[in-house]
Amino acid sequence: MRAKAIVIVIALVLAGVATVLAVDYINSARSEVAASSEPVEVLVAQEDIPRGLSAEELVAGGMILLEEVPQRYVAADAISSARAIEGQVLNTPLSKGEQVTTARFSLPSAAGLAYSVPGDQVAIAIPVDEVRGISGMVRPGDRVAVFVTIENADGDDEENEGGKVTRLLLPEARVVAMGAALTAETATQDAEGDGGGALVSSNTPNEAPSVMTLAVSPADAEKLIFGEEVGSVWITLLPATAETPPEAPGRSLTTLFE
Repeated sequence: MRAKAIVIVIALVLAGVATVLAVDYINSARSEVAASSEPVEVLVAQEDIPRGLSAEELVAGGMILLEEVPQRYVAADAISSARAIEGQVLNTPLSKGEQVTTARFSLPSAAGLAYSVPGDQVAIAIPVDEVRGISGMVRPGDRVAVFVTIENADGDDEENEGGKVTRLLLPEARVVAMGAALTAETATQDAEGDGGGALVSSNTPNEAPSVMTLAVSPADAEKLIFGEEVGSVWITLLPATAETPPEAPGRSLTTLFE
């Protein structure tokens, strides 16, 4: 009898232990399920986005926004703050509804110039000097307007026919490189003679870059090439806060002082 009692006691103890373990397991599983269902804010693409756009352009254009996603569906390396990709460019396209991850972005100096050019544009390099290139103070990522001075061929301006005229050629273009620098930081270091960054400018220390590379549409590239071939091109820096491209009527000798 005593042996049977001992067996019964042991069985009851084991059953109790098993019950406690089972309850703990169930509670733990419930906690994990609840935790995995907790919403987490991550950046999500609001439209199909081509590669080459900068993180700043994506944020400013509302192309990526924070959305709540259940934790269990959050992708590895998903981004919850645009600060994590500041100064970087999208190296592969994003589809609408896709979570934004760090693997999709690279520094321009590491990704190469092609990744700084939107899919519907081309990169074109133009020669600049210290004056026409705004003293070398332009940085990759800045926006510029391009003016051109050419021989006037308009028949409606008889008084100045055969003279020169200055007109706004491109209201807005984005700078993707200065010299061999693809980032503002590298451009600054090159101008100071540090030689920092992945790419090294061919300009000597304290010398303004002699080449500016712009991202423009193919049609604007035609205008820029023709303007360079037949006239004189000038670059003007647009304010960082400018929301609309500038407008200008054009000037000739007869309208210079109007």
